This record gives sequence, C-alpha cells and structure tokens, in this order.
Amino acid sequence: MKEKQNKRWGLLLISFLCAFLVWLGVVNVADPVMTDTVEVPVEIVNSDVLTKNNLTYEVVGKSTTTVQYEVKTTNAYRIRSSDFHAYADMTDMWSVTGAIPIKIEVLNHSEYLVSTPVSRSGTIKIETEPLQRKTFTIGVTTTGMLEDGYQTGKVTLSPETLTVEGPESLIGQISSVGVEINLDGKNADWSDSEEPKFYDANNNSITISDRLISNCKSVDYTMEILKVKNLSLDFDVTGEVASGYRYSGVECALKSVPVVGLKSALASLNTITIPKEELDVTGAKANIVKTIDLNDYLPEGVSLAGMDSSEITVTLTVEPLKEQEYTVRISSDCYVGANSSYSYQAEPATVTIRIRALQEELDSLRFTSDDLSLNVSGMGEGSHQIQPTLNRELDSAYDLLGISSCVVNVTKEQESAAETTPETTVEETTKASEITAESSKEAETEEETTAAATRHAVIVPPETTEAHQAIGLQTLFRN
Repeated sequence: MKEKQNKRWGLLLISFLCAFLVWLGVVNVADPVMTDTVEVPVEIVNSDVLTKNNLTYEVVGKSTTTVQYEVKTTNAYRIRSSDFHAYADMTDMWSVTGAIPIKIEVLNHSEYLVSTPVSRSGTIKIETEPLQRKTFTIGVTTTGMLEDGYQTGKVTLSPETLTVEGPESLIGQISSVGVEINLDGKNADWSDSEEPKFYDANNNSITISDRLISNCKSVDYTMEILKVKNLSLDFDVTGEVASGYRYSGVECALKSVPVVGLKSALASLNTITIPKEELDVTGAKANIVKTIDLNDYLPEGVSLAGMDSSEITVTLTVEPLKEQEYTVRISSDCYVGANSSYSYQAEPATVTIRIRALQEELDSLRFTSDDLSLNVSGMGEGSHQIQPTLNRELDSAYDLLGISSCVVNVTKEQESAAETTPETTVEETTKASEITAESSKEAETEEETTAAATRHAVIVPPETTEAHQAIGLQTLFRN
C-alpha cells in the first residue's frame, strides 16, 4: 500500500515539472510584448518661480501620476515605480488653468522597455496662493503644581520668537505659539527644552500643515522658582483730625499679601509698612480714601505673588463725636466720710453725667450708683452744695464733660426711747419703796410688810447705767 502512495506522489511531481518546462519553452519561443503601469509621485520643480513672486501653491487632486510602459513578458517583473522619475516644471505652467505637463524620465532598466513611457494623465493641476511670513512671540503655559510654598518666577526662552512661512490661509489659522512646561514637584530653578506648540483663536492646540515652514523646532527655557511668604500690612497713620471728630482706625480689604523672592531676601522681611506720608488725617472731618501701590514699598528682589493688581484701597475712618447724658441715682453708699450721728439726703436724688465719644462707644457705656462718690466729711447740720465725682477711671475713648452738682441736707439723727427716758436717782427709788411699804402696813402684819418690801425692792448698784435704773424703777412700780 505504501509503495503505491509513493508512486502516486512521484507521478504528481513529475507532472508539475513537465508543465513548467513546457510553459518555459513557450515563453522563450514567443516572449510577447505587454503593456503595464505603475504609480509614480510627481515632483514639482522650479517652484522658486512662485516664491519670488510671494506665491505658494497646492496640488489639486492627487500628487502622483500613472506611468504606462511596454515591456516583454519575460522582463515585466523587473520594472518598478522607482525606475521612473515624474516631474512637472513650474515654468511650463499654464497660468489660465494652473495645469503643468508631466514629464517622465527612466532611471533604471531602460533596456527592458520596448517604448518610451508616458503619463496617462499628462498634466498635474495646482492652485496658487499668496505666500505669508509671520513672526510669533513664544509664550509659556504651565501644567502641574509646584511644592507648597513656592511659585514660578521669571522664564527665560531661547529663542523668544518663531517665524512661520506658508500659505496665507494656513498662517491665518495660527493665533499664538508657545511651549508647555510641567511644574510637578519642582522647588528649585531648572532648564530644559520643549517643542513649540501652535494654538488657534480659542487657545486649542492645532497641528500645522507640512506646507508651513517654521524656523524653530525646539525652544530652550530656564524656569525660576521663588519662595512664597505672606507679609502683614502695617499702616503708619499721622495727624490730628478736626475738633469734634475722632480717627477710629484703618479699613483695608487685605490684612496681608503674598510675596515671592529669594530665600535670602525674605528671611528678615515680615511686614510691608505704608509710611505716614501717605496716611495723614490732619484736619479731617470725613473718611479719607487712599489708593496705595504696594510695589512702591517692596524691597528689591521681592515682588507680589498671585495678585491681579498691586494697588490696594485704604480707608482712614474719621467719625464725629457725640454727646450723651447718663442719669445716676444717689444711694446711701455714695456718701464718703459720713457721720453715723447724722442723716444725709441729696436733692435732687440723681445726678447727670455728660460724656462725649463715638456713638457705638456711648451705646455700650453704663453707670450705677457704685460709680459715684459724694464727700461729706466734716459736714454739720444744714444744706451743703457738693460736686459728685466718679469712682472709676474712664477709657481714653471717653471724654468726661461734666457731672451735675447737688445739695446734701444734713440732719441730726433722732434719739432712741431708752436715751430720752428721764434719769431716776437711787434716792428717788428708795423713797418710792418706802411709800409703798407704809401703805402695805395697814392691811398686813409688820412681818409681811417687811417681807414684801424686801421681795419687791430693786437695788441698783452705783455703776448701773441710766437705762438700767429706769427699767428697775418701772419694775418696782408694776409689782
């Protein structure tokens, strides 16, 4: 079985070989001429004819041509598109139609060609357009974030401008040119290079046509990184406002501003001081508004950071002073140096305190009787004119204009009942006891009378006070 299969494969192989030999023999005997084509790009030559007239061109349609040639069948495989050079000479252009005849040159294997090759289309058509040269200033856009506390400084570019040449319609599509710099994680100066990018009027990146020629393919740059620091604003105000008015402070939307600079320049800098020459309130009767340019007061090497404008508005507030009266009642605790033997009564029972200050400060001020003092030391009975004084010291924001005076009536205190009872002597007490004893003898025995007299008698020692003597006498008569 295997021997039969091997014979079959052998026969097939012999058949193919015989067929090839027969085809080869026929070709070698006949070798007919065949017509073939290849697609060849067309080169435009002498285009400087247009350039000298500030014109440029664009091929309308395809920029290749179909080259037709004749060759023997046995040599057809040898011919390639690279064997031909198709070109159109701009000096041969027909100005009316913009068509240029296409010429064909044979570069290789010309010996295999039976006839001269030709272009099927015969011509190539172009459109001319004014040529424009435009120079753009190279801008800088940044992406990413620096480390905290740092900000970009000056960027140095080389070159700083870029010139583009090409058709006017394509140049018109370009609005700006710039390089894009990535800032991620940077905290020190660095240098690098970037390819310039082109942007339209909407700031969208565009790819320019290969018909545009740029004189710059790469832009070198150096990026400066600066330290950021917040400086507080200090206002040095001078002058005295008009009488009856008071300067109440500075108003500014900013309390501090960010600045950038070298670390050495910022080390000892903490405030920006606006000098008194800018902030004078002399004779002012209303608010004074000043516009200050902070750049005028920054040291060399330091500049503002992240602010749209270097100017700030400062308002020096000047307000009119108001007067207000406060009524305070006089209490017994107000009298200083009072004698307990006298009573004191003020007329009127209240005093008026006149204060001058700003309205909001007047509204917050309060007085009580504890704040008043009336010095009555050494005053005897009668009416006395007296000037009350304040016990507490007022803040400098308040002006004390005056305190109304009053009359203090001083009278002697009335004596108590014990002090007004007539004095009773020891002798009078003894006599009263004897009269009582004699009356009792008529009804009772002498022993009973003696016992009763002894029981009800009050013996007052010499040192007993007058009040005690009176009480003892009253007890005696009651019994």
